Amino acid sequence: MTQYFLKKDFQFSFENGKFPKLLYVCDVDQTYTQLPRIMHSHRDIMEIVYIKEGSGYHVIGDKKYKTKKGDVLIYNSSVIHDETANPNTSMSVYCCGMTNLKLKGLPENHLVADDVSYVLHSGEKANEIEVLLNLMCSHIKEDKRGAEEISTYLLCALISLILQIPQENTGLSTTEKSLLADRIKHYIDEHYQEDITLDTIAQTLNISSFYIVHTFKENTGFSPIQYIIRRRIGEAQSLLINTDYSVTQIAGMVGYDNISYFTTLFSKTVGMTPKKYRQFWTKMAK
Repeated sequence: MTQYFLKKDFQFSFENGKFPKLLYVCDVDQTYTQLPRIMHSHRDIMEIVYIKEGSGYHVIGDKKYKTKKGDVLIYNSSVIHDETANPNTSMSVYCCGMTNLKLKGLPENHLVADDVSYVLHSGEKANEIEVLLNLMCSHIKEDKRGAEEISTYLLCALISLILQIPQENTGLSTTEKSLLADRIKHYIDEHYQEDITLDTIAQTLNISSFYIVHTFKENTGFSPIQYIIRRRIGEAQSLLINTDYSVTQIAGMVGYDNISYFTTLFSKTVGMTPKKYRQFWTKMAK
C-alpha cells in the first residue's frame, strides 16, 4: 500500500473557501453549434466552454481566436464574446455557467486575468476535463438526490484543474489606433440599442467617419456598422432564449423599430428567423 498525505499548508483557490454556484451545464452538439451565437455577454455569470470535437472562430473581449478540439474557452463576467463554428467541421462542446466565483487576486466571476489568453489548450488534461464535464451533465440530467451538491464539487475540481493549465500573456499594444478602436467599441457597447449611426459616433468622438471605419476594422475585423448589427442581433438572441418578450418587443429593445428589417437582418446573420430560432432553443431546453 502507498499512502499519500495532503500538504498541511493547503489553501483553496477560492477566496475565503467559498465555492462558486453552478447555474447550468450543457452538452451541445453540431445541431446547435452550426448556428452562430453572435456578440453577447453575461452579467454576473462566468462561463467555461470546452470543445469536444471540431473547430471554430471566437471573439472574446478584444481578442480573436481560431479554436479547436481540446481548447478551453473562458468567458469572464460581462466580457463580450462571439461564437462561430467552422462550417467544414462538426463542432460539439460542453458548457457550464456559474456565479459567486471569487478567486484570489481576480474580480468576481473572473477565472483568468484580462491580460492573458481567454483560450487555454488543455493538452494532457483534456481527458480529465471532459470526464468532469460529462459527470456534471449526467448528474444534473438524472436529477437524483444530491445532484446539485455533487455537481458543485465537480465544478470546483474542474476550476482547479483549469488553473493548472499554463496561461499565455497576451497583453495588447496600446498604440494610438488601438486606443481609438477601444473608444469606438466602448461607445457602441454603451449605445447600440439607441439610434446610433456612423455620423453619431464621428460627431461624439470628434473624428472623421473615414478614419473611424479604417481604424476600427483594422483592429476588430468589423466595420462599426457591422459591429452594431452583431451587438444588436446577439442581444436579440439572448432575449429570445431567456425571456418571453415578443419578437416585436425584442426588435424595439435592441434598436429596430421596423420588425421586417429586424427579421431580415436576424435571418441573414443567424440563418433562421427570430421565431424559428426561439422554437429551436426551446426544443433544446426540454
